[in-house]
Amino acid sequence: MTPTVETDVLIVGGGPVGLTLAMDLAQRGIEVTVLELRRRGEPPSVKCNHVAARSMELFRRLGVARKIRNAGLPEDYPNDVSYRTTMLGRELTRIPIPCRRDRYTAKGGPDTWWPTPEPPHRINQIFLEPILFEHAASLERISLRNRVEFSGCTQDAASVTASARALDTGEALSFRARFLVGCDGARSPTRRGIGAKLLGDPVVQRVQSSYVRAPKLLSLQQGPRAWVNFSLNPRRSGSVYAIDGRETFLIHNYLREEEADFESVDRDWAIRAILGVDADFQYEIISKEDWFGRRLVADKFR
Repeated sequence: MTPTVETDVLIVGGGPVGLTLAMDLAQRGIEVTVLELRRRGEPPSVKCNHVAARSMELFRRLGVARKIRNAGLPEDYPNDVSYRTTMLGRELTRIPIPCRRDRYTAKGGPDTWWPTPEPPHRINQIFLEPILFEHAASLERISLRNRVEFSGCTQDAASVTASARALDTGEALSFRARFLVGCDGARSPTRRGIGAKLLGDPVVQRVQSSYVRAPKLLSLQQGPRAWVNFSLNPRRSGSVYAIDGRETFLIHNYLREEEADFESVDRDWAIRAILGVDADFQYEIISKEDWFGRRLVADKFR
């Protein structure tokens, strides 16, 4: 018989949302167990590029804001938003945003003088999530269970019993908690388990994303650097986010309405059109993902 692990709250999903909830509950004296599909240290998605002021305020209360603010882009790298014909082309306009070194002292521009001790911070998820994980792992009331897949749950008047599987061994696992919380993304098996449906707009945008390494790209760009460059031209529009401030970038190629599907768009051609480089320019694709921007909300949460 599978022994049952007892916990106050069981969280399915160990990404930024699940880890933040776990830290918040642990700070309030609540025992938490987190189930996560990925291995410890496995790189997360590069989708998230910005942490809002309210989230930074929460991280401040949880004792992790300073570590987060000291990570990401180099401290003197401009956080500006640049609108250009291509990344290497003519700049049309620019929104100045202070680098993290000057975040608390800069006075000019539309993104200064935030009425909070924790203004927004530009940082990619590949830097953010490991900081959250290590902080959560250091807290006594949090148990992190990696490589565990949630299978389903049953509940009675007092508790929820969840079944799961250890992915590396195939071992069946059982957890009993006062509450079960799904922080497991858009494909959430937890949401399906409670019979909740997503309502809203199923497709707002189709995005072909490429995480690339291009060591020579910044040296070819005229003018000051920017956190994000929006490429606006009749051939191809997209955005280029600086990830490490040196050689890695996240490129979003936005599909047009008349384009049937992702396969109909030449990824390499689109990348070069957004960057404004020719066929001789060399870059390496680290990872890639095709995804849909959606505007959906669950019809119930319990």
